[in-house]
Amino acid sequence: PDRASHFVSTILRPLKEFSAEFVNRTPPSVTGQWKTSIVATISNEYANATRDLLETVQKTEAALQSRRARRAAAGGISDGDKVKLQLYLDYKEFLNAVNDVGVDPANCEGINRLRALTEEGASLMTENK
Repeated sequence: PDRASHFVSTILRPLKEFSAEFVNRTPPSVTGQWKTSIVATISNEYANATRDLLETVQKTEAALQSRRARRAAAGGISDGDKVKLQLYLDYKEFLNAVNDVGVDPANCEGINRLRALTEEGASLMTENK
């Protein structure tokens, strides 16, 4: 994979559109609080889904370990590594979307969880450049 999944850019689109339309109707402090709350909820659910997917990938790879060893010997990247790389690219795109709606990612535990969950994908990204 070399780019984020197409759906990632749409995750926060409703929030961005709502915010743009009603920016002049709500005080900035209120707007900041509800945007942060929405992003925190979404990022937590996204982190849960990512965790579940990585657990499934890990179990599948363990079951198919001999096939993986053959593929690694041939110099290819495993299917599990491809998933990890894709999740990292998706995380980066989601992080950009969070910044675009004006929310500080440091205020969302789910963002921190996503970063930790996709660290292996980040290292794969640098290895495959």
